[in-house]
Amino acid sequence: MIALRLAGGAALRALAPPGRGSVLAVFRRSLYLERSDGALACLGPPALGPGPLNALCGLPEGFEWEAQGVSPGLPFMCEGGEARAGGVAVSLREARPWRPTPLPAGWSDGLAGGLEALGREANPPAEGMGGIIPELIGPPILRRGEACLAPTDESTPLRRLAWPAARILDAWLAGALRGEAGPSPKEAENLIGLGPGLTPSGDDFIGGMLIALRALGEEGTADRLAGWALPLAARRTGKISLAHLACAAGGEGNAALHGALAALASPGAEGLAEALAAVHAVGHTSGWDALAGAVAACAAWTRGAARRGRPRGFEGRRPAPV
Repeated sequence: MIALRLAGGAALRALAPPGRGSVLAVFRRSLYLERSDGALACLGPPALGPGPLNALCGLPEGFEWEAQGVSPGLPFMCEGGEARAGGVAVSLREARPWRPTPLPAGWSDGLAGGLEALGREANPPAEGMGGIIPELIGPPILRRGEACLAPTDESTPLRRLAWPAARILDAWLAGALRGEAGPSPKEAENLIGLGPGLTPSGDDFIGGMLIALRALGEEGTADRLAGWALPLAARRTGKISLAHLACAAGGEGNAALHGALAALASPGAEGLAEALAAVHAVGHTSGWDALAGAVAACAAWTRGAARRGRPRGFEGRRPAPV
């Protein structure tokens, strides 16, 4: 019997009530289960990291799901505090619920300085959307009266496709935070489903933005963004990424992202280096993709706060020429 140790809220909702479903996807050390009602949970070792969909188990050394006869399509059943798939049983009786790390007290005073520290310390991978973080941190420049960001590195096909949409979404976000009831950012739709993998970079970017908006208390803007993104994602991306986006719409994502947000908002950006190392360990580029979206939200919020009354320690960056 495998013991479930720590599980996010979405994972517990998929595993705890009696019900049935099937195995959606299997990897060497983790797998996704899908209930008949569409709820998902990801079972894996503690190294997977806490998150809303993650159910972290005490797996034996060298344990592999496929070697246990678990494969996509295999039925599973939840009953009596256990989840069973084939010959594998997981006990939920000792599972602790995971909750994301909140922002520290006084976070609004530290966020601007944290973003500046991130601009100095960030070393994202060459792939993915992490490379646009410096431009997201900088203040927007004006072109024909509309907010937009300075040109950034477009050295990869993903960034060449993602950057124009990210600029549009960033401008929309700035307006939404000012209370403007403008139209949804249609020109940013190609971000959804953009990129390879279970959770494409564009989805992770939008998810990070949603999580940060909830953490910052910008519920109305988060609701508007979720109302635009989730119906599109239902048509344009896969089940697993859609499930992660739905969790992000509720303000929850991988623990590494919540840790990075807390570090950014701490006095002197305490713990930022360790938080970035944790972000780097999430997926191939998913951690940095989500952080880029969160940074976009934090930077837009900070610029708005600066207009209302400049936050302590925020000097901003000089806009790049158009």
